[in-house]
Amino acid sequence: MTIQKQPAIFYVNAALFDCDGTLVNSTGAISQFWRHFGETRPHVDPEEIIRTSHGVRTFDVIAKFSPEDAKEPQVTEWEGSIPDSFGAFAKPIPGAVELVKSFDKFSKTKTENGKQRWAIVTSGTMPLATKWLKLLTIEQPDVFVTAERVTKGKPNPQGYQLARDTLGYNDPSKKVVVFEDAPAGITAGKGAGAFIVGICSTYDPEKVKRSGADIVVDDLSSFEIESYNPETDEFKVVVKKYHYADPRFLETV
Repeated sequence: MTIQKQPAIFYVNAALFDCDGTLVNSTGAISQFWRHFGETRPHVDPEEIIRTSHGVRTFDVIAKFSPEDAKEPQVTEWEGSIPDSFGAFAKPIPGAVELVKSFDKFSKTKTENGKQRWAIVTSGTMPLATKWLKLLTIEQPDVFVTAERVTKGKPNPQGYQLARDTLGYNDPSKKVVVFEDAPAGITAGKGAGAFIVGICSTYDPEKVKRSGADIVVDDLSSFEIESYNPETDEFKVVVKKYHYADPRFLETV
């Protein structure tokens, strides 16, 4: 896919962000963790896990590939140590910090009640996700759905639906966007009634599009919140560089 030139435009009431692969490119760090995990477990193929399990809760992956290790307190401790042990392999997704802080700024200064219109929904545990946010210099949002808060992880939509409901946009007529990089997360976002911005930090544009993304981008560096309309409670978001956008986002409004 080639980069398109005509800006894509969408209007949204709220935004839901995945964390790993969407806000932070943690693929290198997570991969090193799985390789380290497999060193003492001959029955575990870390490369298969890396290839097939991105976006899935660590507990669910371990339960599948090494069930004897699937003890929640232990898994939470292991996952929480990833930024400390392998954080050098992680880096922010370009534009992610700026976009999140823009939603926060508009929510606090432009909306009538000043409540946040964005949330994070991650397959990571609280210890892992909070350390990534610290690395990114992003304050923990009011609605922060981590692995511990759901009984069914992605691709189940439970996490995104919980965030949507908590923000107060459970009405199907409300426009909610999910920012995701993994097929499991894209499926989860769709299941929660959102449209999807797919980020190609882990997979190529064709795979991200085939997974169901409505807009496909390399990163978040070309996103701009242009305005907020208090009457409709909608943000106008402009995307200047993308690989693919559904035609409904290409109309000049």
